[in-house]
Amino acid sequence: MDSALKVKFDIEKSELDEIENWLKKELLTSKNGFYHNWTLIIKSYSEKRMAILKKEKNVIGYLIWSIGDIYVEIDIFEIKPVFRKKGIGKYFINEISRYFKKNNFLVLKLFCEPKESEAFWKKTGFIKFPERGYSESELTFFKPLIIVNKSQTNVDENNKLELWNLEPYKVKDSKPKWVWNIDQSNFIPILHPCNSNWNIRWTKNGKIVKEDKVKYFTNKDNQIEFSQFIYIEKLIE
Repeated sequence: MDSALKVKFDIEKSELDEIENWLKKELLTSKNGFYHNWTLIIKSYSEKRMAILKKEKNVIGYLIWSIGDIYVEIDIFEIKPVFRKKGIGKYFINEISRYFKKNNFLVLKLFCEPKESEAFWKKTGFIKFPERGYSESELTFFKPLIIVNKSQTNVDENNKLELWNLEPYKVKDSKPKWVWNIDQSNFIPILHPCNSNWNIRWTKNGKIVKEDKVKYFTNKDNQIEFSQFIYIEKLIE
């Protein structure tokens, strides 16, 4: 990637003004862009929740975000139109991912707008949120910032964690939506979007150790529910 590219988090007022001029021009020429979100951008700038991408002396990209417990939500991400489809957006989001991982966040989340950007987000490693039963856009995506255990189809029936997209009383004989093989000697974290009322079951050595709603499966010694996600570093009987 071009060595002239630089990500900045300490943004000067003149750089913010440059973005405003770019967005105004974009709105006038194409009727697109995020100038209608300028109040939100200003707020993020003032609260230091903004990053920019520069090529030499010019701002060619910017991003603003909000903070959750274990996640960062990308509110707006944009690359200047003339610099799109050149790998620059991917470079920018990869640098941002490294920054937030270094600051101990576990996952990125975003709402894909416009819809045409969906292909870009998938190429940069984002995964579509499952339907969680909330008023949530089908274009919501997430990207783990750490190595995570992936749901399997080749399941160890004796040692596994199962998650249904159903409440316990609806489970009956239905199969789980996601299953993770569990190796307690080499535990790989599990990170996944969830509904706190979904049914979760842990099987160890062929025996069901615990089964309950996600929100009751967690406890003060082993919290697994973090707002929109389950995050499991260990399983304690």
